[in-house]
Amino acid sequence: SGSDAASCPVRGPQGVDLMQRSFVHSELAITEQLHGDYDCDGDGVQDCGKWDYGIGMCKNQAVCGHLYKFPDATLDRSCRCRKCASFPGTAFGDAMLKNPEQAGAPFNAMSWGLFKNWADHMDTCAPWVMPRDDTALQNLLAYARGKGYKVRISGAGHSAGGIVTDGQNKQVLVLSLAEYTAPGEWEFSIRDMPNGSKRATVNAGWTQFHLYEKVRPLGFFVPAQTAGYFFSLGGIVANSVHGGSYRAGFVHGYATRMRVMLFDGSIKIIDTEEEMRYWRCSFGLHGIILGVEMQLEQREQLQMYVVKEKMSAWNSEEFWKFIKQTAEADLPAEVLPAEGGQGSRKSWNGEYFVDFMNGGETPQVISYSQKANHSIDPDFDGELGIPEKVHEGYAYMKNKRVAEDGRGWMTWGEAARRDGAPLIKIAGVDVNDMLDDVKALPLAGLMSKAAVEEIPGFVKRMSERVNGGFFLTYSPVALAEAYFVEP
Repeated sequence: SGSDAASCPVRGPQGVDLMQRSFVHSELAITEQLHGDYDCDGDGVQDCGKWDYGIGMCKNQAVCGHLYKFPDATLDRSCRCRKCASFPGTAFGDAMLKNPEQAGAPFNAMSWGLFKNWADHMDTCAPWVMPRDDTALQNLLAYARGKGYKVRISGAGHSAGGIVTDGQNKQVLVLSLAEYTAPGEWEFSIRDMPNGSKRATVNAGWTQFHLYEKVRPLGFFVPAQTAGYFFSLGGIVANSVHGGSYRAGFVHGYATRMRVMLFDGSIKIIDTEEEMRYWRCSFGLHGIILGVEMQLEQREQLQMYVVKEKMSAWNSEEFWKFIKQTAEADLPAEVLPAEGGQGSRKSWNGEYFVDFMNGGETPQVISYSQKANHSIDPDFDGELGIPEKVHEGYAYMKNKRVAEDGRGWMTWGEAARRDGAPLIKIAGVDVNDMLDDVKALPLAGLMSKAAVEEIPGFVKRMSERVNGGFFLTYSPVALAEAYFVEP
């Protein structure tokens, strides 16, 4: 049908269309049939057609977007008019959502433009709104309900594909807790449990960084953690996010209590396992997770380190030998094959990287590993405890000024909550877009080798600074797949 044809990007010869992003949303994408690709309002002045290499985006983001059409040869040519301003009577065209403060909206919120996910392959016309407190959230839900809008909830934008929204429904708005402040103990507090353990109650709009800034200087950790800081706690609990711990499960499994808001604005405390089991990994379908209580564990000593090895062959024996003996993975023998012998099982956490691009059948394998408490190596040449200047380390990272996605300058802490990890830049150019534009060229081997070689440096710097287990504070675009295999 005509609508089906309009929803598919025009593709050129194989490989050429891989040079730039080519995901195009049907009627939301291009206004060529009205005024051409570059004159968005028909006044004879070219509004688009210029790429800003300083911020790694098209100039004039209010009306221009990166919309590749074969045979575009430059990024400038792919900067075309969006059609996001021409939907009267819908959420997409609602001035209250697109600019709440100037439009005098009945809810206290900041606009974050139009929703797109971090991997930058889902770029929509849905307004992205960030309410500041409970009253603002309640008023926004009431406003949306009165207008017949659909409310979708985002975290820091790292969810894949169209989990938040695919951009096709014009009545959808996206809500984020990036500017949200919770009341009382639900902003942050630590609770002592009868069994002597501790739990942290925290704003669901915080990232793991903001939580660890509070608990790591006290020697506490969440049992499972990811490689990077930059995922929101609400997003982690509402999705199936895993960590690198051999003996721990999904991160949401360590959420013990929640404060939530339902569709009508009412607020509930979820504190029984009968209800918690339905809110974990709920994808925002039940309501808004406002606050989360997380189980904590104490690690008096933590060893962050890297091991790597050039494998003599890519086979089961060598693979399991690296995991068991070199990486010292804490995996019970009953779930493992016999290949690879036996290891010490001293490492509680491991994240593995294999460079097939340069090694082929004899690849280099690297594991970022962690040991804790009695398992640490006594002769380890590095930080094992809480760094003397741990508070300064967190403050340095949190307050560092970054230019975020064409939205101006802000602190790293603000950028992480609003939009996930800030951009990686080299010489002022957004590496995400640079990688996308050159991915058809034979640079994969070079990039793969560089990525593997840089990990030890990342780990060492973060160990010296805060020694909190995480090693990524910035990230390039990545689409990751996770496979969960029952032993």
